[in-house]
Amino acid sequence: MNLKICLAKKVLIFYSVIAPFIIVGSLYNLIEGVILQTSPTYRIGLFSLLGFIIMPLLLLVTYIKNKCVITEDSLRINKTVYRFSDYDFSIRQKELPFKDRPLTSLLKKKYPELVIKNINTNEIVLEKDLDIFQKDIENIKKALPSKRN
Repeated sequence: MNLKICLAKKVLIFYSVIAPFIIVGSLYNLIEGVILQTSPTYRIGLFSLLGFIIMPLLLLVTYIKNKCVITEDSLRINKTVYRFSDYDFSIRQKELPFKDRPLTSLLKKKYPELVIKNINTNEIVLEKDLDIFQKDIENIKKALPSKRN
């Protein structure tokens, strides 16, 4: 069994929705405002001039940093491998105040979080926010060893 999932799926969808507007706006601002000088340029900044480079790069980096692969004996996030024999895995719910909630789901009060603990020292190695849908959380729970959910 090999489950591949992105742990920031909602963030990627949010970036994908706003990316075309930023890309088109920054290209227009760069070409029409700065290079051709046919329209006024109100601001010269990183997103207003180079958004067509930054947004696709941001999408790519977000996917790579949150890519998770669950195999039969380990879980890998980005390039770090956590073996099931050495670590304990759990998905817990945490409550966030309104000011700390992500833009992708402002109305939810409880948010899932993946917690990885070292079995020998009982020290928490990783606490990772899960910006994914409930179906994906259920798939992760099924893929993790049943005694450690």
